[in-house]
Amino acid sequence: MKNTTQNIINVSLAIIVTLLIFNVFELKEQVGELDVKPNKESIEIVKAAYTTFGSGDLEGWKKLHSDDLKFTVLGNIKTSGVHIGKDAVIKDVFNMIPSTWPGFKLTHKEIYSDGNMIFVHSDMTADGLDTETMHMFKVVDGLIVEFKAFDDTGSMKAIEQD
Repeated sequence: MKNTTQNIINVSLAIIVTLLIFNVFELKEQVGELDVKPNKESIEIVKAAYTTFGSGDLEGWKKLHSDDLKFTVLGNIKTSGVHIGKDAVIKDVFNMIPSTWPGFKLTHKEIYSDGNMIFVHSDMTADGLDTETMHMFKVVDGLIVEFKAFDDTGSMKAIEQD
């Protein structure tokens, strides 16, 4: 009886080890499929969008975005909502920033990519504001087609100017 119990334990352990080894190799294969090479072209397009925005070159900014751009600002701040089209973004978002958050500035910390998705982690400052943000872009055929801001809208709301 003792040998039978020991044999069952040994077989069970062998099965568990085999399953663990299989799962490790399967996980390694899945990780190998991740996009580990940065999408340099899309990253440069996103950097150019920030540069043109920061310098006030809205015509240059427009050239980097699709006509049907979907620009989403989450939360309950003055610029929140889904804005469709470049002109809507300029009117309903960009034109609101200077009077709503005087001294507004973004300073990038890191830029990541996964395929055509670009993620920008930045410091966000303005008069009375010092926080961080994450912006997500989708780039297709050399143009930004989607943007979503994951901003600290609680801090932004607290200092909004009328």
